[in-house]
Amino acid sequence: MRVLPLIASAFLASCGYVSFGRTVSDDELRLRSSVRAYYDEAARAFAAGNADALALLFDAAIAKPMTRDRIAAWGKDYFAKHGPATFKVEKVEFERLGHESAVVLLTYRVETKDGKGNFGGEERDYLSKRGRRWVITAWEKVSEKIPAP
Repeated sequence: MRVLPLIASAFLASCGYVSFGRTVSDDELRLRSSVRAYYDEAARAFAAGNADALALLFDAAIAKPMTRDRIAAWGKDYFAKHGPATFKVEKVEFERLGHESAVVLLTYRVETKDGKGNFGGEERDYLSKRGRRWVITAWEKVSEKIPAP
């Protein structure tokens, strides 16, 4: 009988709400979801081995660190050498998030079947909304790592 009150108190204590951050509005949750959908598109482009689809994820005026044409050329070369790949997002941190622009700290890895084209790291992506789609206007490497095969 003495066990029942202990179990009940443990259960009630575990039902409490613990918040470690600020309250996130529904609007912000929708914005975060739409930015994450951008990275889902990148994963589909890698999975299909489609350099043109990959290049379209970047703004037409992108210059830093390379132009859209150079991104397309890199993609064609990469997919010709390694075939389709898996793009995996490990972590997304929103440094700035608005309706028209966002700055995201992204930790990711790309893995190929042959393992020779694997790469990954952490980068800061600068995104802008073009119509209903997000595109990267610039990015910079924060750190680089090669994932284990």
